Amino acid sequence: MIQKVKYSLVDLQNCNDEELVSLVYDKATELYLETFGETLEKADSAMAELLATWVLESEVHNGGFDQFFLNNGLEYGYNAANGLSRIAAKNYLSVTEKAIEIFKNQSEEYQKKRNPDFSPLDDNFYDLEGLEKLRIDYIRSNYEKFVVE
Repeated sequence: MIQKVKYSLVDLQNCNDEELVSLVYDKATELYLETFGETLEKADSAMAELLATWVLESEVHNGGFDQFFLNNGLEYGYNAANGLSRIAAKNYLSVTEKAIEIFKNQSEEYQKKRNPDFSPLDDNFYDLEGLEKLRIDYIRSNYEKFVVE
C-alpha cells in the first residue's frame, strides 16, 4: 500500500542525513508523480530543483548525459542546472551547462544515437564528488523550503 509522505519541520531537523534525503526525495517524487493529486507547484521551487539534481545524477551515472536528455529533455536540464546553482555545486554545474549546450546544438543525427561529444563530460561528471553533501547542507540550511502543507 502506498502511503503519503508526511513530515514536519521538526521531523526534518531531528533526522539523520540518510533519513533527511529519503524524506525530501520521496516527497518530491510523490509530488512530481502526482501520486495523491498534488503537484510540485504546491512546493517551493527548491524541491523541484533538488529532485532534478537527483535525477540528473542517477541518469548520468546510469547512461550518461545522452540518457538524461533523452528521458527528461532540455527544460528538465535547466531545472537541474538551477538546482546545482542553488546548492553551489559549481563543478557539477559547469559540466552540466556544457552538456546543455551540446544537447541544444546537436544535429538531428543524434536524436536516435549516442552523441560522442557527451563522453568527456560524462567522465568529468563521474569524477566529481560531494553532490549529496551539498544537497544535505542546503536542506539543513533551508528546512522551510522542504515542508509542504
